[in-house]
Amino acid sequence: MSEGKRVYRSSLRAEQARRTRAAVLDAAGRCFLADGYAATTMKDVAAAAGVSVPTVFAQGGKAALLLACVDRAMVGDDEEAPLLARDLFVRLAEAPDKAGKLAALRDIAADRGPAVTPMLRMFEAAAAADPEVRAAWVDYESRRYADSRAMVQMLAPWLRPDLDVDTAAETWWAVFGIETPDRLIRERGWTGQQYGEWFADAVDRLLLR
Repeated sequence: MSEGKRVYRSSLRAEQARRTRAAVLDAAGRCFLADGYAATTMKDVAAAAGVSVPTVFAQGGKAALLLACVDRAMVGDDEEAPLLARDLFVRLAEAPDKAGKLAALRDIAADRGPAVTPMLRMFEAAAAADPEVRAAWVDYESRRYADSRAMVQMLAPWLRPDLDVDTAAETWWAVFGIETPDRLIRERGWTGQQYGEWFADAVDRLLLR
C-alpha cells in the first residue's frame, strides 16, 4: 500500500471517529438536559445517538461524557484549545482600549451565555449527587476563578483605583457565576444579546473607572 493511501485511510478513520464522538456528545447533552444526569443511562445515550452501547463507552464513562458536554457548551466545539485561546477571547486580549475590551466581553457573554448556562446548571445538580462529578465541579470552580482573574488582568489598566486585581477577580467570580445568566435568560426570558449588553455594562460599573 502506498504512503498516500495509508495517510488517506488514516485521515478517513480520524474523521469517522470525530463524527461518532460528536454524535455521542450531541445525544448525551440532549439526554442530560431532558432527563437529568442521574436518570440518563448509557443505553439512553446510545439509542439517541444511533450507535451501540460499547461505542458510547468508548467515549468515556457517564461522568466523562458530562464533562465533555460541559466543555463543548462553553466553547462551542470539540477542539482541544484553551478557553483563552479561542477567537472571541483572543479578540478580548488584543483589544487596545477599554471600549474594545467591553465590546469583546459583550459578544462573549451574548454568544456563550445562552448555550452554556443550562449545561452548567445540570452539571451543578449532578455534582450534588455524584462524588465523581462533585470533584469535577470543584475543579471547574477553581478553573473559573483562574479564568476570572485572567479576564480581570486584561482589564487591569482600567480598574477602579480602590480595587486590586485579587479583589476584582473575586468580585467577578462571585457576581458572574451561573445563577445570574440562568435567572436572566431562563427565568426572565432575556436574549443572549440582552445578557451580553448587561454583562459588559455590569463589568464597567462594578470594576472599571
